[in-house]
Amino acid sequence: MAILLLSICVEAKINIPVSEEKQVLCQEIYKKMVNEHFFNDKDLTSINAEIFDTLVDQLDSQKIYFTENEIASFKRKFSRFDDPTSYQKKFSKIPLCSIDLKSEFAFINLYFNRLIEATNYQLKEVSEKNFDFTKEEIILIDDDQKKWQKSKFELKKIWRRLAKNDVLTSMLADKELDEATETIEKRYKNRLRRISQRNEEDIFSISMNNLTSYFDPHSSYFSPKSVEDFEMTMSLKLEGIGALLTTEDDYPTIVSVVPGGPAEKTGKIHPDDKIVKISQIEESDSTPTDVVGWRIDEVVQLIRGKAGTQVELELIPGKTEDFSERKFVTITREEVKLEEQAAKSRIVEIKRNLQTIKVGIIDLPAFYMDFTAWRNRDPDYRSSSKDVETILRKFTDQKVDAVLIDLRGNSGGSLFEANKLTGLFVSSGTTLQVKESNGSVRPWGDARAKQIWKKPMAVMVDRYSASASEIFAGAIQDYQRGIIIGQKTFGKGTVQKLDNLSSGQIKITESKFYRITGAGMQSKGIHPDITLPSTWDIEEIGESSYDTALPWDEIKPVRFKKFSMVPTLISKLNDEHLTRVDQNPNLQYILDIRERYEIQKNKKEISLNLTNRKIEKQERQSWALDIENKRRASLNLEIFSSYKAMEDYNDTKNDEKEFDIDVDNDYLLNEGAQILSDYTIFNQNIYLSKAA
Repeated sequence: MAILLLSICVEAKINIPVSEEKQVLCQEIYKKMVNEHFFNDKDLTSINAEIFDTLVDQLDSQKIYFTENEIASFKRKFSRFDDPTSYQKKFSKIPLCSIDLKSEFAFINLYFNRLIEATNYQLKEVSEKNFDFTKEEIILIDDDQKKWQKSKFELKKIWRRLAKNDVLTSMLADKELDEATETIEKRYKNRLRRISQRNEEDIFSISMNNLTSYFDPHSSYFSPKSVEDFEMTMSLKLEGIGALLTTEDDYPTIVSVVPGGPAEKTGKIHPDDKIVKISQIEESDSTPTDVVGWRIDEVVQLIRGKAGTQVELELIPGKTEDFSERKFVTITREEVKLEEQAAKSRIVEIKRNLQTIKVGIIDLPAFYMDFTAWRNRDPDYRSSSKDVETILRKFTDQKVDAVLIDLRGNSGGSLFEANKLTGLFVSSGTTLQVKESNGSVRPWGDARAKQIWKKPMAVMVDRYSASASEIFAGAIQDYQRGIIIGQKTFGKGTVQKLDNLSSGQIKITESKFYRITGAGMQSKGIHPDITLPSTWDIEEIGESSYDTALPWDEIKPVRFKKFSMVPTLISKLNDEHLTRVDQNPNLQYILDIRERYEIQKNKKEISLNLTNRKIEKQERQSWALDIENKRRASLNLEIFSSYKAMEDYNDTKNDEKEFDIDVDNDYLLNEGAQILSDYTIFNQNIYLSKAA
């Protein structure tokens, strides 16, 4: 049982011991990971020392809570446990796994105590309102430049500067000092309250997920409560906004939005956006609630509500340079239905010299399937492949010349559906290969597939396209059935299984999948034939960004027949694309954003001088206005008179959208259709078929 005496600016203590029950469960999880994980020959001789490093990185990557001596002391303790001759392993009467769970609990307890101490100290500093915002002070934001401090005295200097930055950031969001101070005080008190609710299961979950992630990023432990929440989410019967949340540096953060859900429909909520406040629109008292520092389950409960009611989120954009930037999004709650996640389509006409090319675009947000109806043998069950087949047949009737499948942001789904969808374009044949942990390899495909679409086609992908999306795109590329356009995909080439534990569940990576060429998708992903510009460095996310990602490898290819494709085709298409990039103001706009990103990503520090920060904010807004007006002037559009006018226009633009698939304002999708039009013209005298 946790003992925590919580009072503001008074030292509080948290001391949660590990029970024998949790040690036994730890042993069960450890054995499962060692025996059943795909990478079951992993070297475990220094597992505790390495797990400690990842635990430190998870809890204190900014080096603001522990001293140099504390880190060194715990490092020695964890390393000693890896010694097979250790006293504890030889003589302990409690059945132990090979994980130093007691030391992990001790370290996590210390982390929460230090977090309490730091927050109480910051509360005191904020309440005194004694910050000098004219002083030239800075905060390091480059983690590589940070180092462990020698003493708690040095840590307190950092805590004070962080508190000062929180108040300053709040003031930059159009608040006076008193209001900003009140906001930050509430935020810190929320943090303390959240810590006070910690229990043994919370600490055990931190420890076990640290263990599972040692083997790979996609293996994880689910506590009994997490299992319940997961099942409720998967049922899609909860009425909310359709977004997956986590906590990052006290901020509730968007991980992903559900395709077809209320959040996704707004077009304004994106991964990495941070929630600051939540307002209930219909309630008489709609005062915004600051949720920074809240437990994630409390935030979820505040967001959920009756279908048809509205909630407003105050968000910090995920890719912003300054946390004082805000956007406000009003969302109507509703139950997320399968129909709303379904494939959407639109036909656009592209002019090429004296020709008009009809391009059919299919937006596929997920590889979905109504498993319940399928298991009940309902012939009318809903699935992505059936919906796409229906669209393709309509495209044929409407004399569409080429099809563009948009898989951007599609994180996967049913592998069965990925096979079925491939068959609509390729006919029967192997789609991928799956390798089990015992080394056996089996091909996957649809032996009864019939090719529905025989004209040119292309697939659009981005860094968020993963798993089933990569299987489909990889097969289309390997068969040379079409061209892949966009950015390198996520690189998730592993398959997980979900097993029950004596308490809770565990998700374990059990196999890897490979392309029909034998090349792995793991970490490397699918590289497009034509690379489109990106506003940010895609290497910041994706499988390759995880320290414990399984390595890329390859196996033997399977025999397959490629479709005919002119050898010089990709080169010709890329030349046409690059010419358009130079001439198209919309694509130049994307390059301008990327140039700004490259400059800002190397920023090492931020100023704590209010005047400097106001100047920086004004400069950012001027830059954003300038590049937008530059784009609009090149297109002979009316330019904006101010940053506020531009913001107001953008707030209403999505509400006035005529089509679900917005080719005019989605500049990359527009370019994808242009590339496919070139492809169609270059191949207009070639009837696509498999080579003999």
